[in-house]
Amino acid sequence: MKRILKIVLAALVAICLIAVVGIYALSEMRLSRTYNVAAADFTVKTTLPPEEAERRARTLMCGGCHHDAGNVLIDGPGLGRIVAPNLTRFAPMYSDAELVRLIRHGVKKDGTGVFIMPAGNFANITEDDMAAILAWVRSLKPLPDAVDGATQWGPLGRIGLALGKVPFEADIVTADLTPAATRPADIGEYAFRTDCSHCHNLDTAKQSEAFLAPALRPLAQSYSAADFKTLLRTGKGVGGRDLGVMTQVSLWDFRYFTDAEIEQIQAYLTRQP
Repeated sequence: MKRILKIVLAALVAICLIAVVGIYALSEMRLSRTYNVAAADFTVKTTLPPEEAERRARTLMCGGCHHDAGNVLIDGPGLGRIVAPNLTRFAPMYSDAELVRLIRHGVKKDGTGVFIMPAGNFANITEDDMAAILAWVRSLKPLPDAVDGATQWGPLGRIGLALGKVPFEADIVTADLTPAATRPADIGEYAFRTDCSHCHNLDTAKQSEAFLAPALRPLAQSYSAADFKTLLRTGKGVGGRDLGVMTQVSLWDFRYFTDAEIEQIQAYLTRQP
């Protein structure tokens, strides 16, 4: 009997080891998958003053994720530790064409895909705003990393990768993009498509990897113009409520919108279909 139990236990251990090795191998295959997207030359140069180039870049959510010198986006037990890299050290390793491919297609220098960075939204960035982003990123002075280490996947994250449950933006962006040349005078819809829609839908709640985001139309309709400006400037809800990710993104990025732009955004969000 004892011998049979030992055999069964050994078999179970072997099965577990095979499962672990298989999950690791499949997750590594997913992480190493490459995308056949060419890094096309980007020749557009900005004519904006440096201050305006930075303002536009920041309204497109660069700071909310990367902060000044890198930032931990997710640090969950079992899931892993997802790090947005230090742009001041990361960007110089890329050509302009490679940065544009990364931003618009979610494809890194080595051809693999990024996780979390909203290339599906950034595919809508106009040529002049992309030029502004590049000019601003190129102007950044090198800073030491604010966080130690790079992205590491835990066992739950590895299982998600192996099962194809971890979303990669490169999977949803078409290769043949035709971005508009210039930022529209009324940025309401443009801001929704490049920024807001990464986390939110207009009329229904949206579940992301980390949280449930409310529908934007009813939310925007419930805010006065003054309170909506406070929301985007400080990330604070009515009554001074801290809104977590929204508060962080507003403090890093959305506070750079002008009053007129915030009014345009609210007008678009509250417009009846």
